[in-house]
Amino acid sequence: MDDGSGNVTNKDDADAGGRKAMWSQLKDLVGADIMSKFSIPIFLMEPISVLQKISENMQYCELLDKACDEEEESMRLAYVAALAVSVYSSNERTKKPFNPILGETWEMELPEINGIYVAEQVCHHPPIGASHCESPRWTFDLTSAVRTKFMGNWVDVYPKGRTRIHLKECGDVYNLLPPVCRANNLVVGRLWVDTFGEMRVNNLKTGASAVLTFKECNMFGAGRWEVSGDVLGADGECKLKLKGKWNESMTATKPDGSSGRILWAKNPEPKEGTLVEKYGFDNWTLRMNAAKDAPKGLLKSDARLRPDRMALEKGDDTTAQKMKHVLEEKQRAERRKREENGTEWKPRWFKLAAEADLHELELDVGTAVWEWNGAYNEGKAKRVENGIDNVLETEFDPWEFDDTKDMVIP
Repeated sequence: MDDGSGNVTNKDDADAGGRKAMWSQLKDLVGADIMSKFSIPIFLMEPISVLQKISENMQYCELLDKACDEEEESMRLAYVAALAVSVYSSNERTKKPFNPILGETWEMELPEINGIYVAEQVCHHPPIGASHCESPRWTFDLTSAVRTKFMGNWVDVYPKGRTRIHLKECGDVYNLLPPVCRANNLVVGRLWVDTFGEMRVNNLKTGASAVLTFKECNMFGAGRWEVSGDVLGADGECKLKLKGKWNESMTATKPDGSSGRILWAKNPEPKEGTLVEKYGFDNWTLRMNAAKDAPKGLLKSDARLRPDRMALEKGDDTTAQKMKHVLEEKQRAERRKREENGTEWKPRWFKLAAEADLHELELDVGTAVWEWNGAYNEGKAKRVENGIDNVLETEFDPWEFDDTKDMVIP
């Protein structure tokens, strides 16, 4: 960044030095999946966990209420597709969230829909997060994993896993097949993110679908953010045309171009605040770490409590990097102990889905599918009684073994 005198600020000097050091580690990984082979440096990170990041799927969850209000199947599908597109409005941020520790959890109250969002890291190798969001009218379930491909100055991110949306009143069940994301200029140049390729939203009950194309940005910037497609009946006939920009809005029209309706528009962004200016956080993301939005009975494994995340949020990069290393080493120590004991980690709130319970379109999704096990509500009263009183002054503790918390990591 230019400081106004033609000089480069110290922050850019630090970032340039960090990128140079990063390249020395990455140069031999071109063409590889770097998810488990490379530890992201702090200067490329933002102060949230991946478990919190995937909750941004729910930022515009009122679209599911609108879908529930629709009598026409095609309009219900259009609103679900708009929700799927709205997720990418937070993907312009170029910083990476922290990889969750195995056993890490995250919960947030959603009073606007009388609901709650719950997430848990259910696997570490490969990294898999599972989440469940529920209101009186619908449920949203996600098994989230990614595969990456490092290509020198950019990295492609291929989403894996299963998304299932159930509208309770009409009985519609949907799954999503998302497009590819690309982080450009990872080593040299200004970082920016693009999303491109095909997205499909399938109604598993009726066979109807929405097929959307995210246009790839060309070298001159044309086509960036553009998305368009069709809502198709089970017979393949076009019922609605969808068009918009994934960072702005989506509109539905009849096939002849008439009767246009705005399905979704991005909320206004906050104008002030360090996390807004430095990381591009919006109001939803700012709520993620707010103690007031933490449910009663919050577990000590909650992502809000991560010491590396909290240090980065306060602008203390040195402590954040140190604490990130400590957490990663403790996680490795627990993994070794499980191997020695011949045991496996068991999540609190999710279980592996049986193939018999999955639709054929949910079987080949690149990872195991985890589903809600129903234990959350059963244990809620006990957690409220014994839960954390002072949320942000509680030590982060996702550990399975009692001696891990006090382990000294050099």
